[in-house]
Amino acid sequence: QVGRLSCEVPTTELSLLVTMLRSRFTLLTNLVFAVGLLGCQSDSQAQSATELEFSQAVKPGAERRHVQDFRRYEWLGRLDTEPPSYVPLKDRFAEPNGFRRLSPAAGSYAEWLQGLPMHPSRTQVYAFDGVPLDRPSAGVVAMDVGRRDLMQCADTIIRLHAEFLWSTGRQAEAAYRFTSGTLSRWTDYQAGERFKISGSQVERRSGTPRAASYRTYRDWLDLIFTYAGTASLHRDAPAREQGAALTIGDFFVDPGFPGHAVIILDLVEDSKGRRLALLGQGFMPAEEVHVLKSKDAVDGVWFSLPEGEGGLLRTPSWRAFRREQARYFAAAVEQR
Repeated sequence: QVGRLSCEVPTTELSLLVTMLRSRFTLLTNLVFAVGLLGCQSDSQAQSATELEFSQAVKPGAERRHVQDFRRYEWLGRLDTEPPSYVPLKDRFAEPNGFRRLSPAAGSYAEWLQGLPMHPSRTQVYAFDGVPLDRPSAGVVAMDVGRRDLMQCADTIIRLHAEFLWSTGRQAEAAYRFTSGTLSRWTDYQAGERFKISGSQVERRSGTPRAASYRTYRDWLDLIFTYAGTASLHRDAPAREQGAALTIGDFFVDPGFPGHAVIILDLVEDSKGRRLALLGQGFMPAEEVHVLKSKDAVDGVWFSLPEGEGGLLRTPSWRAFRREQARYFAAAVEQR
């Protein structure tokens, strides 16, 4: 039909029609380009503002320390691909104006978390298999993830706690429950305990004792990661009661299949007692532990904590956590 129409229209009129259509098409193209350019500029300006806000939270020129200064973080000396220097978490991120960082007791879990070795500038998060991931990351903890898809969100919180117990010589206290409710103790695993697992049925068996080495400890933790998760962590860890102040090392758990969990890595407080938290997470698939960032957080990284019943903690990777989902690790998990 187009061919037939062009044959029927006189040449002069056809030329005028083509010229007019070309003119209108050019005008429309320029208009679309201008609107697109304006949109890009708006997005770029918004992104620049977010990056500027986030940069204010990063301490300029934070002192890098050699791996030997992080001797209490056992895994660090075993990493083959890491740089030789790191920055403690508390030196990586500056306190917001009007706030002061909490100073926990030396040797405590809170103080240990504040000292976690951070990559000096890297924010890119990698999965267990080396694939780069798009995450709301303000910084990455220098910690191995393992070679299997095991250390996800709840497992990350268990890993940090278990590493603290090892670093303080308290590994005999390490004990965590599977989703089935079965308790697994490090001391029993070392003594040769095995599990025969079929569905939700777990049968204990005795075997040859294992070495009391860190490598064996990590193997045991991989077992925990395989059979524990947000459901067991939410069920077995005691709730941080309403009205009690949340502290470093507390974590929020939204149980499910899947669920999610984040941990408080650091805290700052103002003169009125208002606290802001630096949050860490792992995720799916198994991936590096990273500090969260958000445009809604103070300086891009300090999150407001929920207060009172019905209070919410909003993070960029998951639906809001409720205040009653706050948990902590008790000293004797095997007695619960």
